[in-house]
Amino acid sequence: MFMARVIGTVWSTVKWDGLHGLRLLLVRPYHLEDLVRAAGAVADDGVAPECLPDGVVVADVLGAGPGEDVIVAYGHAARVGIQPDLADGEAPTHPIDAAVVAIVDRFSVQAAQEA
Repeated sequence: MFMARVIGTVWSTVKWDGLHGLRLLLVRPYHLEDLVRAAGAVADDGVAPECLPDGVVVADVLGAGPGEDVIVAYGHAARVGIQPDLADGEAPTHPIDAAVVAIVDRFSVQAAQEA
């Protein structure tokens, strides 16, 4: 998982049938150094978007919006994250690689101890 800032929404009229009704967002992952600088900040006071790496398209079932910080799962965990009611042994059916699994209210980062 990684922490990211929502920087936009993605619309697509032509897509695989399993994606209909699924909201897509554009997020920018944080670097650890960015989180240390902004420790304890709320989304509106966090790191400026231009300081973050390139964007990633993610699925969202939680209703996150631009300017919010989110936790993103990827791979199998992302597919399970958008289909939490799967029966034991049932495989996820959505072809996604990343999904919002939490909206961050606050975060704290401890400074590294020097040896």
